[in-house]
Amino acid sequence: MNFLTSTNAPWRNYTDMTSEVLPTAISKRIPDTVMKPAIAPGLIGAAISRPEAPIEGATSMLEGSASTAFDRALEQLTGDIVIMGGYRGSILRSTKTNRQVWVPVKVGLNIRKVDLEVGLNPEDEERMPETIYPSGMLQNIGPVDISKRLFKRLSESRNAINGKLRVHDYGYDWRLSPHLLSRQLTAFLEKLPSNSAKDGSGVLVIAHSLGGLITRHVVNNRPELFSGVLYAGVPKSCVNILGPIRNGDAVLLSSRVLTAQVNFTLRTSFVLLPEDGACFFDINTREKYPVDFFSIDDWIKYRWSPCTDPPLPPRNPQSSGLGGLLKSSSLLNLPIPGKKSVSGTTSPQASGDTYNDENKRHSYSPPKLTTRAADLARGSNSGGGTDRTLAPQMGSNTNPVSKGQSTNQSVSTAVTIPREKAIAYLRRTLAETKKFKQELHFKPELSESNRYPPLALIYGKSIPTVYGAKVDGLEGIPCSDVYDNLAFASGDGVCLAKEAMLPDGYKAVNGGRISSDRGHVTLLGDLNAVGRALEALVKGRVKGIGKGVLTPSAA
Repeated sequence: MNFLTSTNAPWRNYTDMTSEVLPTAISKRIPDTVMKPAIAPGLIGAAISRPEAPIEGATSMLEGSASTAFDRALEQLTGDIVIMGGYRGSILRSTKTNRQVWVPVKVGLNIRKVDLEVGLNPEDEERMPETIYPSGMLQNIGPVDISKRLFKRLSESRNAINGKLRVHDYGYDWRLSPHLLSRQLTAFLEKLPSNSAKDGSGVLVIAHSLGGLITRHVVNNRPELFSGVLYAGVPKSCVNILGPIRNGDAVLLSSRVLTAQVNFTLRTSFVLLPEDGACFFDINTREKYPVDFFSIDDWIKYRWSPCTDPPLPPRNPQSSGLGGLLKSSSLLNLPIPGKKSVSGTTSPQASGDTYNDENKRHSYSPPKLTTRAADLARGSNSGGGTDRTLAPQMGSNTNPVSKGQSTNQSVSTAVTIPREKAIAYLRRTLAETKKFKQELHFKPELSESNRYPPLALIYGKSIPTVYGAKVDGLEGIPCSDVYDNLAFASGDGVCLAKEAMLPDGYKAVNGGRISSDRGHVTLLGDLNAVGRALEALVKGRVKGIGKGVLTPSAA
């Protein structure tokens, strides 16, 4: 069975279903600039039933309390609620054929070819809807639930059925400039009933990962559009993105979709870079080596992308490194359907780090290709797997130089962009991205005037997450084995717990900072956490957070 496109799958992706199910519960955002698909915008079907990942040491009462928390939140939600995914978290379709180009299993199995590369010029982004358009959030990959249960529960709530709650599935082209995505989200929110002149109550937004950064930018410019924001696994930075930019990323079984060059042309890749330049430190002395990720000179000096300069040969050719473990474990260390797993126990071992793999490896007969694809997707689930389809990782995807091959011989690191054009594009993109990240900073004037809406966040802290690379001196950074020795701290497998906190100055509402045992991709599947966060947001709004300060005359 093709897990994403089969019309016979009873749980098939909602984007392939007609609107006969729950016809008014969920609206789906499709850009006005493109022709709507022949298939009517769909709604969710039955939710996937699968065991929840248990919290270590939790009692049997936890699941009951989870349902209660979410049910209480559903009773209080009214107006417009918008849910949006993160980096690689929206479905992309061909404008010409309406066929999915991200992320169908056929692409991951090398059966279908797609081109996700974005032209280097600004006008290429503006014209992108002529070839590719977003058609909603990616809610599941096969049986791996990303947000499907959340949509289902919201759409089946009493308030949604009687029209008091309107659920919007917001898809966006996650490859484009963050400033452009911010403008698009602003225009979408402005048109919703909750922001009409008659209502003006604001929209509640649930944003995952990169979607939260885009949302935060809109909040800082138009706070009146929001009644509350729930950030789920939203990183201030994520050094994991350096791996895909240098080595490319595997999509299920294919290394031809998200090559190093493709990742280089995705504007949002650079939004995840840390402003403080923290990433590298000496493997022997632990001396920190701060760099400037927004300096074109450092990009050339340290050869972070083969599009400007290929990496130097490995500094330690005999080192096996963690990068190789990450590469090989994508196919081997996968949770099996129906088997319980505990978050944080499937991270690969690395010398010098404190995390151990306590889960036993299960043996089973070789699956069919489509089953293998679904299992690969499941590798990014709460078990902390290493598949990179939706969860980019720093560890080397391929390391041909260390194997005595030329970098140019690798499909994932092949480059066709002229170097001078790559440098010109990179200089412009780094400057624009740095400006965008600065615009995410806390604005005291909005806080003092009580204009910031209620804010809540969900973060993971149970899974070892990369926070940096251990290198053999500064001279080791430009080398091909720079990501072979990684350092870990607590997080959700992609986003560090500390990076998922609100930036300095921002404050979460009382009870609005929720930890989860889930992995990054499936955070919104933790309905206990989502329910508690939504309750906190509603209470904060009732108390008047974000409604402005009354003037003496108005009082």
